[in-house]
Amino acid sequence: MKLLIMLAVAFFIYQKWGVTDASAELNQKHGSDVIMYSTSTCGYCKKARVLLNMQGVKYKDLDIGKSATANAEFKSLGGRGVPLFLIQGEVIKGFNQNRVLELVKGL
Repeated sequence: MKLLIMLAVAFFIYQKWGVTDASAELNQKHGSDVIMYSTSTCGYCKKARVLLNMQGVKYKDLDIGKSATANAEFKSLGGRGVPLFLIQGEVIKGFNQNRVLELVKGL
């Protein structure tokens, strides 16, 4: 059992480091500290857009249903559902309003 837990932790750390490296590169590539991977029909994506706009946050909105490149990036970040945020190299899966606000504060 301990071996299984240790393997799971090691796998998680490996996954996290790989995503972090890719994350920073994607923020640079798109020239934005805040990227949201979304779809046009996603209700939580719409709520996130309203929140970011109300906060005056400049962000890049990439529709994974319309762009194969955005979809590939989304998958490389471990995306399974939208929205997925990439804020200054940190990946946030789902619409976690408090975490998003915490990370965009001061941008």
